[in-house]
Amino acid sequence: MNSHNTAKKGEAFTGMRAGKHYERMARIFGLNDDFYKRAVGDLRLEDGMKALDMGCGTGALSFALAHRSSPRCIIHGVDISEDQTTYAGNRPGGQGGVLHFSTASMDDALFPDAALNLVMTSMALHEASPKVRRAALNNIARMLKPGGKFLLVDLAKPRLRGWGLVLRPFMALTEKFRDNRENSYADICAKLGLIQTEDQYINAIVRRQVFVKP
Repeated sequence: MNSHNTAKKGEAFTGMRAGKHYERMARIFGLNDDFYKRAVGDLRLEDGMKALDMGCGTGALSFALAHRSSPRCIIHGVDISEDQTTYAGNRPGGQGGVLHFSTASMDDALFPDAALNLVMTSMALHEASPKVRRAALNNIARMLKPGGKFLLVDLAKPRLRGWGLVLRPFMALTEKFRDNRENSYADICAKLGLIQTEDQYINAIVRRQVFVKP
């Protein structure tokens, strides 16, 4: 994917902002192993089930899910940044077996209709353009099997504690975060027929929501 198209899609973390450097930066905001365990929660994949991690970055959410799941499931991670997916794929177990990482945009038609048991995304939707976000949510509803789940973990209207106190004014004034502030995703998912079953904050700035396709 060339840089011109990437710029239209949204923010891509490359070079010194990718891989281990990205993870160091993320930990400052509390995005550590415990965060991703809490993000996955009680979700797991049984034998033969398939999941997609959209905007997977360095693969932290994918690995957290794999740790809880059957060794005979399949988890695909995609990200707009080749630097990120290469880093994820070079981790032990990152290619072959359960986990597979590749470079793609979340609005691409990645799988056929009703092909997946779980789609998830963590800290990625707010980095995409509004057009890509909505196309991605449409794709999610299409790709999920009946009974399949969508795990959405992303920035939300900050609570007045910790990092929330620091980031609330910035997020309130930045158009990029409008969908997150207003939780537009929940309304879009409802219109697509996805039913919300879980909704809570993981910390002062991140919200975890789960939707089910009837």
